[in-house]
Amino acid sequence: MKIVVERVEVWYNSVQALKNISFRVGEGEVTFVIGPNGAGKSTLLKTIASIVKPRVGAIYIDGKTISMYNSRDLGKIISYVDPQISRSIPSTVLEFLITARYPYQPLLSFKISRQDLDVIEKISKQLNIEHLLNRRLDQLSNGEFQRIIIARALIQNPKVLLLDEPSAFLDLRYKLEILDYIKKITQQNRIVSIVAIHDLYLASLYADKVIVLENGEIIAIGTPDEVFNRELLEKVYKVKIAITNLNRRKIIIPIEPLEKIGSTL
Repeated sequence: MKIVVERVEVWYNSVQALKNISFRVGEGEVTFVIGPNGAGKSTLLKTIASIVKPRVGAIYIDGKTISMYNSRDLGKIISYVDPQISRSIPSTVLEFLITARYPYQPLLSFKISRQDLDVIEKISKQLNIEHLLNRRLDQLSNGEFQRIIIARALIQNPKVLLLDEPSAFLDLRYKLEILDYIKKITQQNRIVSIVAIHDLYLASLYADKVIVLENGEIIAIGTPDEVFNRELLEKVYKVKIAITNLNRRKIIIPIEPLEKIGSTL
């Protein structure tokens, strides 16, 4: 499985959100997309997921443009975790998770199979959400709900996993557990995982490849060793950065704003 993004441009009315975006990612690697607010991270993931249509350029999955796949086949290939999904859906956790199996059902009918339940049970155990299955979505905390929507994406059994801020609302333990799990299944199942995230520390712990966006453009792409340098990150984020090494990885630690609010008062 390989994703190729070729000269993609996305516009929201008269505002250009992505500018001449080109890159390729392969199976078995986790690519982190980083950059400040408004850089285009979420738009990039939505474009790969075919939620947003590019005005220019194309996205290829194993050599075929996304437009060549119908929505049902695309649902078997790509799973996108939408951070804006509402907890007000009148559903239990289990009912919500079952909807991830829709792409695998016969047309015009839906019958939950033993295989579907086995997949749900396996992922629920691995993400430690079994005790939540009979709860209503509106009874969950923000952190619990975040784990549920990630579980739903995995239950879809995708070949391409797109995660937008997967560590949002999670406490430290679950941040690490979830990203460790994503890294593991990406390698074991040979899937493509693309993660948009603000947290530079977490990105430095888990990234195989890094894409840095600023104002809708790619300003750096490569391995963590190639991309994570103090000068680049301080320029993009306007934050003082410390870089240390752990197990042969560069670990990024934001220290303080380069220019503090109220410093001119």
